[in-house]
Amino acid sequence: MKQQNKGSLELRAWLIMAAVALLLIGIGLLLFVLSGTGVAGDYFADLSEVNLWILAGVVAVMALGIVILVRNAGEQPTGKWSINELVVAALCIALAFVLSYIKVYELPNGGSITPASMLPIFVFAYIYGPVKGLLVAFAYSLLQMTQGMYIVHWAQFLLDYVFAFTVLGCAGFFRKRLYTGIIAGGLLRYLCAVLSGFIFFAEYAPAGQAPIIYSLLYNASYMIPELIICVVIALLPGMDRTVKSLKAKELARRTPPQA
Repeated sequence: MKQQNKGSLELRAWLIMAAVALLLIGIGLLLFVLSGTGVAGDYFADLSEVNLWILAGVVAVMALGIVILVRNAGEQPTGKWSINELVVAALCIALAFVLSYIKVYELPNGGSITPASMLPIFVFAYIYGPVKGLLVAFAYSLLQMTQGMYIVHWAQFLLDYVFAFTVLGCAGFFRKRLYTGIIAGGLLRYLCAVLSGFIFFAEYAPAGQAPIIYSLLYNASYMIPELIICVVIALLPGMDRTVKSLKAKELARRTPPQA
């Protein structure tokens, strides 16, 4: 029964990730329409019947994401922040920020491989849950804005900086295994990068290559190695024991003593 319950929670977490992904796709397409850049500026200048159907499809995708999210998210404990949680949050944000400055490899058009700079955010979300994990990830996204932003449009700014790092906190929905949350959160960040590349940086695609293919391959070239580094470090015996110990202590603190 206990194993079945864990499997159900894992499935629910993946459904939540699918809902968030649908929302990001819908938001990305909507931002593309509202941005007025490139073909989007002319595409919806004349709202033909076909264009209206496409716009309705974007809204439907977002609505489906919201429905899945509401049905599967359940009630998440928010609670007040303890001094210990605030200290751990500050340490995780600071460590992630410092690691993000260490570039193992940097691509010419943006994006870099770091020594697991996302991992501290993933660990915090795994221990303290998605609500506080998302708040910490959002705070981390604000710090990322100080690292030499490259902005061509406000919508691209949202996709590349606000959404891309905030979604890392979604790893907190996966309470069974840390590496599962790392993969899920990393894929959501990858989705944000792909949408941004496809919408706003299509001109960088080589001649004859579709912009969506270019964006998928380009962003995979640094996101996949980054995720692999995070997963490998998370699976190291010493790291695994430490994180599980911290999580066990947090669960024990939350559990009321039995009479």
